[in-house]
Amino acid sequence: MIENLKTKYKLIFFLLLLAVSLTAMAQPHLEISAPTKLTGKASRFKIIGKNQDGYVVRFFGSTDVLQSFSSDLKLLATRTIDFKNQIGLIQHLQLNKTGATAFYLSGDKKGIALIAQPLSTRFVENGKAVAIDSIFDKPDFASVNLRVKQSLNQQYTLFYYPYFRGEKIESILFMCVDRALHKVYTRRLKLDRPDYEIETARFVVANNGCAYAIFLNSKEKANHTHGENFSVYKMVPEVEDIYETQIAIDKNLFGNFYFDADNVNNNVVLSGLFDDDNITNEPAAYGFFFTSLNADSGSLNAVKYTAFNADFMQELTGRANQEPRLFTFNISNVILRNDGGALIVAESLVKDSRETVFNSQFSPTFNSIQRINIYQYNDIIAFSLKPDGTVDWHVTMRKKQASEEDNGIFSSFLTVNERDKLRFLYLDEISTAASLREYVMNSSGKVANNNLLYQENMDVMLLPKAGKQVAPDEVVLPSYLRNQFRILKITF
Repeated sequence: MIENLKTKYKLIFFLLLLAVSLTAMAQPHLEISAPTKLTGKASRFKIIGKNQDGYVVRFFGSTDVLQSFSSDLKLLATRTIDFKNQIGLIQHLQLNKTGATAFYLSGDKKGIALIAQPLSTRFVENGKAVAIDSIFDKPDFASVNLRVKQSLNQQYTLFYYPYFRGEKIESILFMCVDRALHKVYTRRLKLDRPDYEIETARFVVANNGCAYAIFLNSKEKANHTHGENFSVYKMVPEVEDIYETQIAIDKNLFGNFYFDADNVNNNVVLSGLFDDDNITNEPAAYGFFFTSLNADSGSLNAVKYTAFNADFMQELTGRANQEPRLFTFNISNVILRNDGGALIVAESLVKDSRETVFNSQFSPTFNSIQRINIYQYNDIIAFSLKPDGTVDWHVTMRKKQASEEDNGIFSSFLTVNERDKLRFLYLDEISTAASLREYVMNSSGKVANNNLLYQENMDVMLLPKAGKQVAPDEVVLPSYLRNQFRILKITF
């Protein structure tokens, strides 16, 4: 009997050790950099990515400063970038295997040119600069209106520049460059559209170098009062013509729309939330739509409208008989599935304000009123769609984030794609005492919620949505606290 008890205790002890080991293995590995004090000339920051040199960060404001960090987050190099005849800030920074390429505008009496300058590991000019193309506009306009997109495989970079005349977009200049800095094509798309449409338009460059621009047409232009109509323009390498396709949906759009190239299935995808003004005049989302087209022929693969139902509203709000409509949610991301389907992700956002009354120090007998802006980023919902647009499954991920006078920069979430699962990283509250938490979602919609770290233990104030995934199992997040910048690396 004593031997049996010994065997039993040994088994229990072994199982406890195994459980502790598995728990330790499940914990992510965390590393943090030393703080960098921000200056007035370069008070903003962006994590560019990772190459063989390490992690690259850009600081900018009235000037550009580049820094690189080693794999253990030691500072390797820092350099202020200021090229001869440079107009404005760097337009785009492309990481190479080692070093980088800086794209900037250069101006002199002859005009304005888009220039690509290779940089060494320490961000020193490395070789001759390459002139990509010319822009014929005022220098002040050129530096703020040039925009850029990069293909998912980072083989193609698309620059596009809208030319305005009065309150109209007269045309858009497209310049596509490959990784070797060869100009793939230049196209000029002639338009006659209101200038504000450039802010709602979407631009994409696919892995094969084809570029797309999509505009939401006004009701008058589309000659209808219900539903929406989109104009899609496609540019193809080695073909001078610009192809135009119309996409019509039967519902009115609620909020923004999503458009992207499906590189795996050679499709383009359009999605968003829809309103139904036949029910009420109050703007609200009653469901979502999913449209997929063949990228070559423009033929329709799928179009599907999915209305929110009572079961979903019960799950989301906890109230029975809730009318199936949403007021605060908007599309935040659409993740394309390998089979041609998609995961539609939406987040609740409320921007509000309140008035605070306080005594004026200059006139004690009078009160002053200050308006405080409030930002609330709350729950996340996700719908996984099959290639035909029907719902495979859906999940609700709870969070509640509220902050004041910060433009919501610490709120929202970062999506990490590990192919077989997704991670949604977020702060459980907006304060230095917050925890960084994650929702882990597998391909069948099973979700787990984990705590990753306590900010106070690491002396950080993280900005999850400004983070960047740099490897399948690795992300880097910026921290901004007491006017100091730090990098947090998480390896899963």
